[in-house]
Amino acid sequence: MADEIKKEEQEKQQQDQAKKEEPAQAAAAPAPEKTPEDMLREKDEKINELTDKYLRALAELDNFRKRMQKEKEDFVKYTRGEAVSLFLPVVDNFERAVASADKVKDFAQLKKGIEMVLKQFESALKEIGAKEIPTTGMFDPIYHHAMHKEHSEGKKDGEITEVYQKGYMLDDKIIRPAMVKIAHNEPHKEHNHKEHNDKQGK
Repeated sequence: MADEIKKEEQEKQQQDQAKKEEPAQAAAAPAPEKTPEDMLREKDEKINELTDKYLRALAELDNFRKRMQKEKEDFVKYTRGEAVSLFLPVVDNFERAVASADKVKDFAQLKKGIEMVLKQFESALKEIGAKEIPTTGMFDPIYHHAMHKEHSEGKKDGEITEVYQKGYMLDDKIIRPAMVKIAHNEPHKEHNHKEHNDKQGK
């Protein structure tokens, strides 16, 4: 009887030991190899994921481009409207000057009125950031366009002597260069009259 009990205990211990070893064996067992179908399915899933991300990024970029284009158009419309509102009073005054030209006999007064309108026009230009290009001093090819060169006593070579048309800038951008005349004082060649006469005498 005692032998049977001992035998049963041994069998139970062996069973418990086997149960403990089963999880370790299962963990140590290699993962089953993927079939070609599994690999192809995973590849398709990855391609679909990347394609979806690409399309989303493309859509966001297109929306950003459209938004920036609209903001640019709105900005242009706004600035153009502001510029027009500045020049409307100038146009009004010019129209008044033209309308009164036939009635006014005092041309000095008419000239004064036109000069006032011109100053108003220049003020409007300054208000939108436009300014006249300076034309005093030396010629600068960045800001000036030489229309004519002439010998001018008392002037340095390249010095501006006359302005044909004013130039303007808007902030740092040149809208129109100034059309100018500049001095071109090349040294005159001195003729050796003696040498010239000698050649004629030969």
